[in-house]
Amino acid sequence: MEKRLIARDKCWLLAAGLVLAETVVSFVVPHSYELTAFGDLTQCLLLLCVLQSMLANVTATEQRTRLFWALMTLGCGIWLCVQFLWTYFEVGLRSDVPNPFVGDVALFLHLVPMMGALAVRPDLERDESVVQPGGLDFALLLTWWLYLYMFVVIPWQYVSPNAFLYGRSFDALYVLEHLVFLGCVGRVWLRSFGMWKLIYGQLFAAGLLYALSSTAASVAIDLGHYYTGSVYDDPLGISLLWFFAIGVLGQKLAGRMRTSKNTSTERRGWVSGLAMVAILSLPVLAAWATYVSHAPGRVRNFRLLLTLATMMVMGLLLWIKQHRLDKQIARSNQQLREDSYTDLLTGSKNRRFLTATIAADAMRVARGYALGENTSGKRNADLVFYLIDCDHFKDVNDRHGHEVGDQMLIEIARQISSAIRHSDVLIRWGGDEFLVVSRFTNRDEASILAERVLQAVGGELCTLKNGVQLGCSCSIGWAVFPWFVREPEAVGYEEVLRLADGALYEAKKAGKNQAIGMLPTVEYEPQTKNVAPGGKEARLSEQMVARTVTISGPTCSQPAPAESSTASKAAAASRLV
Repeated sequence: MEKRLIARDKCWLLAAGLVLAETVVSFVVPHSYELTAFGDLTQCLLLLCVLQSMLANVTATEQRTRLFWALMTLGCGIWLCVQFLWTYFEVGLRSDVPNPFVGDVALFLHLVPMMGALAVRPDLERDESVVQPGGLDFALLLTWWLYLYMFVVIPWQYVSPNAFLYGRSFDALYVLEHLVFLGCVGRVWLRSFGMWKLIYGQLFAAGLLYALSSTAASVAIDLGHYYTGSVYDDPLGISLLWFFAIGVLGQKLAGRMRTSKNTSTERRGWVSGLAMVAILSLPVLAAWATYVSHAPGRVRNFRLLLTLATMMVMGLLLWIKQHRLDKQIARSNQQLREDSYTDLLTGSKNRRFLTATIAADAMRVARGYALGENTSGKRNADLVFYLIDCDHFKDVNDRHGHEVGDQMLIEIARQISSAIRHSDVLIRWGGDEFLVVSRFTNRDEASILAERVLQAVGGELCTLKNGVQLGCSCSIGWAVFPWFVREPEAVGYEEVLRLADGALYEAKKAGKNQAIGMLPTVEYEPQTKNVAPGGKEARLSEQMVARTVTISGPTCSQPAPAESSTASKAAAASRLV
C-alpha cells in the first residue's frame, strides 16, 4: 500500500509538471519542430497518466463499478491511440497531419465508451428485476454514433472530397457529441448522492473544459491557426490533468463509495431513451438526405444506403437483445413458479404444487388403465399417496422451543427425501405432516417405500445445529390410485387421499412408529342392468372395502432426552405459562 501511494504521488508530480512545462513553453518557444515534438510527447505522457489512474480502479469489488471504470479506461485508451497516430505524423514523419485526418473517427468515438459508463450507473442500488446495460446496449450506442459520423462527415472525405465541408461537418458533429456527453454527465450528477456525486461533478467540469479546448483547437485547425505546442494545447493539458485527478479520486474514495437507494426506472429509462432516440433518428435523417439536403447525388445515395444498412444492423441487435430479454423473463417466471411451489422452511414442495400437478398425474394413470396399457403386465403404472406424520413432535416444540422444532422438521424432510426416488415428490402437507406422491410405481411394492421412510426417519438420531441430538419416529398411512384397476375413474384421487388419511389415523391410534396401507379387497364389478337412482353409489360403497398392510418402524437408539437442568425446567415452565 505504501509503495502504491508513493507511485501515485510521483505520477501526480509528473502530470502537474508536464502541464506546467507545456504552458510555459507554449508562450516562450516559437513555432518549430522542437516545440511540436515537445507538445506531442507531453500529451502522450499525460494521456498515459490518465489511462493509468483510470485502470487502477478496474480492480473494484462491485461489478458495475468495475464496468464503469473499464469503459472510462477504454475511452481514454482510444484517445491515447489517436494521440500516438498524431505524434507519428508530426514527430516520426516530420510532416503536417493531413486534413482530413484518418484518426478523426477514433477521436470522435472515444467519448462513446464514456457515455456507456454513465449508463451503467454504479451509484444506484442494484435491482435484479431490471436488465442491466450490457454489451448489446453499448453496441447499439456505438453503432448509432458511428452512423452519425459516417452520415455527416465521411461523404466529404471519400465520396465527394471537400476539405472545407469536411472540417465544418466534423466540428458541428463533434460539438454535438460533447453537448450530449455533458448533458448525460450533468443529468447523472444531479441525480446522484454521496461520493459518486463528487466523481460525477469533477467529470462534468473536466468534460466541459475538454469540450471547449478541443472545439477551439478543431476550429483553429480549419482556419490554419493551430500548431502543436501552441496556446490552444494549454487548456487541453489542464483538462487531461483533471481527468487524471478523477481517476486518483476514485482510488481514494473506493472504500467510501456506496450505492444509494433509488427507483429502478433510472437505469431502464436511461438505456431505453438512448435506444429510442437512435432508432427514430434513422428515418428522419434518411428523409432529410432525400428531400431537404442539396448534397450531390452520390452523397445522397451513399447516405440512403448507409441508413438502410444501419437499420438492418440495429434491428438485428435489437432482436438479439429482445430474445435475451425474453429468455431472462422466462427464467424469472420459472423461478417465481418454483418459489411459489416450494415450502420456505423445508425446501420441499407445498400444497399449491399438488393442486397444480395432481390432476395431470391422475389423468395419465387413469387413461393408461382405461386403454388397457397398464393391465398387460406393465409395471410402475400406479400412484401411491403416503401421508407421514412426525410422532411426538408437539413435545419437541414444548421442551426445546420452536426453533429446534423447525430444525428438526428440516432434518426429517431431508431424511424422507433420501428414502424416496427422484420421480417421487415430497410435499409439506401442513405443520409436522408430509405427503409423498410416488409416481410411476407398483401397488404390489408400495410397502417397500413406506418401510424405507420408517427406517430413514426412525433409524438414526437427528443432529441439529445447536448440537442437540433427538430421536424421532413417524407414522405413515398410504393408499393407491386407481383404487379399482378395471374402473380407474370410479374413485377419484381425492377419495384415495382420504383413505390414506384414515390409514394414518389408524397407525397413530395403534401406537405410532408404523405404516398402514389401504388396498382394495375386491375388484369393481360394474352393474350392467338398470340401476335405481343412488344404486351405483351404494354398490360402489359396498365394494370399497379395504384390506390393510401394517409395517412396524425401527426403535430409535436414543429417545428424545428429558429436561434435566433446573434452567431448562424453568424455561419449559415459562413457555407453558
